[in-house]
Amino acid sequence: MSLEGFILPFGGKLNPKNRWIKWSDVIPWDGLAVGYYSTMNSSKGRPCKDARLVIGALIIKHKLTLSDEETVLQIQENPYLQYFVGFSCYRDEPPFASSLFVEIRKRMGEEVFASFKEAILAKICKPRSTPSKPIENGGKLLVDATVAEQSVKYPTDISLLNKSREISEKLIDELYALSDCKKKPRTYRQKARRQYLVLAKNKKPSLKVRRRGIREQLQYLRRNLGHISVLLDDVGDCPFPLPSKLQRKYWIIQCVYE
Repeated sequence: MSLEGFILPFGGKLNPKNRWIKWSDVIPWDGLAVGYYSTMNSSKGRPCKDARLVIGALIIKHKLTLSDEETVLQIQENPYLQYFVGFSCYRDEPPFASSLFVEIRKRMGEEVFASFKEAILAKICKPRSTPSKPIENGGKLLVDATVAEQSVKYPTDISLLNKSREISEKLIDELYALSDCKKKPRTYRQKARRQYLVLAKNKKPSLKVRRRGIREQLQYLRRNLGHISVLLDDVGDCPFPLPSKLQRKYWIIQCVYE
């Protein structure tokens, strides 16, 4: 499909310097389509949507961080996005129902996305050369994995409390070294750590188990905050005997506990 052949109902033509036009020229649509169609069965079910439409819609959705419904509306209203997903002319109608995204997410697993990565890397790594001067490989390709979506820890509360408890234990160690106390306060850190790991390693903890774990960590943190208060009184009249970074953490863990 050529850019000049895209028909606009209100006249004019698309700007070839638009970002979506440029991206549509460099994305390896055929290679991505091979991976997309690998999960399809031609003899069962309804005819599937065109691979470029589906893959293009997914790129738009994640590039612009849109909801399923908003992605469909944006494609319906924007001729550049319609060109990007493979339309030959502007259409003032939804390209598909937003519920299709749910089916797509169910169908596309790790194998499909692995094939997408291979197609993109093949496009990036393809050597460019001329008949007179071929260009050889000039080094290594480093793929940054930090842009990939990561799983968020769950449950979040127990992780925050565990981190706060560890910080409180460090504060107690630092303050005890500066104080005149002869006996170091007990923190039960090993027991608290074991209880946290039991819950953290449970993939599907029940509500009752989560509540018990949160209550236990709250108790340990409350005890430690009490020890910190006593140690601060024992150290002296200075504003705060530890560095500002630890002072800020002390304030944060109190907010977490509250």
